[in-house]
Amino acid sequence: MVYAKCATLVLIAIRLLRRMKQGNCQPNVVVYNSIIDRLCKDRKLTEALKLSSEMIIKGIPPIVVTYNPIIHTQCNLCGWKHVKTVLDEMVDRKVMLDVVTFTTMVDAFCKLGKNTEAHDVVNTTNQRGIEPDVFTYNTLMDGYCLQCKMEEDVKVVDMMVHKGCVPDVCSYNIIINGY
Repeated sequence: MVYAKCATLVLIAIRLLRRMKQGNCQPNVVVYNSIIDRLCKDRKLTEALKLSSEMIIKGIPPIVVTYNPIIHTQCNLCGWKHVKTVLDEMVDRKVMLDVVTFTTMVDAFCKLGKNTEAHDVVNTTNQRGIEPDVFTYNTLMDGYCLQCKMEEDVKVVDMMVHKGCVPDVCSYNIIINGY
């Protein structure tokens, strides 16, 4: 019932978007992002991608907040290979990736069992001047736990603390559950 209600609400939001375009109130990036985010949460990736393309056609440049839910949904529905296209578009449009984008990529690689690549993403965030947060490190730790690589988990905690990021209760739960 909740899903049906959300699906109905997103349809209403899209109708309001169309109505806005007919009137004097033109939709902006915030309006589009809100609807794209909801579509992605409802796993309606095709509709979200159409709406992001519509933004570009209308001269409303997408921002990192536009792309993050799309990347997250693509990782979960389509796998990593389709995400590369979106990342390339972000680079072409000079949209800077943020910690959420990188954490989403870490999660995708970990789910595919590609922890080395996930670790490389964490290193890349540092090289780009973006500090990974506790969610990024926890995601990487969880990936190592899934592969029973507890010695790597301990290294991640050490790296985390060295970088000034304080482990939280989830960090310790990940480690405990891994053993």
